[in-house]
Amino acid sequence: MSNTIAIVGCGALGGVFAGLLGSAGLDVVAVCRSEEQSNILAERGLLLIENEKETQVRLRAAPELPEAESFALVLVLVKAFDTEGAAASVARRVSPKTPVLTLQNGLGNAEALVARLRPEQVLAGTTTFGAQREAPGVVRLTGRGECVIGAWHRSAERHERPVAELLSRAGVPCTVAHNILPVLWKKLAVNAVINPLTAILRASNGELLGRPELEPLFSDVVEEVWRVAARYKIGLPTPPELVEEVRRVCRVTAANRSSMLRDVEERRRTEIDSINGAVVRLGRERGVLAPANLTLTTLVQVLSSPSRDPGATTQMGSGTADSMAPRR
Repeated sequence: MSNTIAIVGCGALGGVFAGLLGSAGLDVVAVCRSEEQSNILAERGLLLIENEKETQVRLRAAPELPEAESFALVLVLVKAFDTEGAAASVARRVSPKTPVLTLQNGLGNAEALVARLRPEQVLAGTTTFGAQREAPGVVRLTGRGECVIGAWHRSAERHERPVAELLSRAGVPCTVAHNILPVLWKKLAVNAVINPLTAILRASNGELLGRPELEPLFSDVVEEVWRVAARYKIGLPTPPELVEEVRRVCRVTAANRSSMLRDVEERRRTEIDSINGAVVRLGRERGVLAPANLTLTTLVQVLSSPSRDPGATTQMGSGTADSMAPRR
């Protein structure tokens, strides 16, 4: 069996996974859109930083997946708005027998993969690993976590256990959920609060807990996610339980600066349309309004607009670190 893993998208999280899997002895191919990043990785390898430890990891880098190569796994970690392009590239170059796993933020990623690949290939999941990109070829692991994965289509279930075991053996704890949708939507509920609010307020995750006036907004956002999920017959914890999960994540990732905050700061396109925007869009399709999510979507879109005055921002503080059912 091949021990080669391709990672499509070598930003913060993709870089951390490339570093962890490469340092565990797996043959890693990092697919990077940036020529600068690809050249650095090819010449010097990847520098993975965790606390005070620095590990230089040798890996292969390329702008596209190598053709006619066998992979144990293709891990897709591009931004959500790039998933369709990544799916088309993977479909052209990877055997239909190869499992393809998305651990991306938001909704719509697995659907984009299934539209190009065979349903029996596609796995979806979540991860709680924290990552920060410090420079081209340099990433920081800001917090260890775990992955939860599951088949998007029943025919892909045969890949669940082997992929989970492959990642776990490489030091990335991974468990299987035989119904992955509630897992994805639970993380969506958390992201729908933390990501836009940290971006709008220029706050670290933990700083959100220091503003009690945000509590009603926490509740409104997660209740809208819960109501939309219910219309798609996706069972989630109760809204109060989801709010407590948001608080818990803020506590354990207190120093992190979310990826959406960093995107807004650097004037890059955000994933807001796949997170809060997806809640709004899917709610409308089932007659559920989501005004809190719509407001957050609009505010983040304004903040990340190229025409925005960079000085016209609100700053809370300066933290130091980060259709719907699968076909059965």
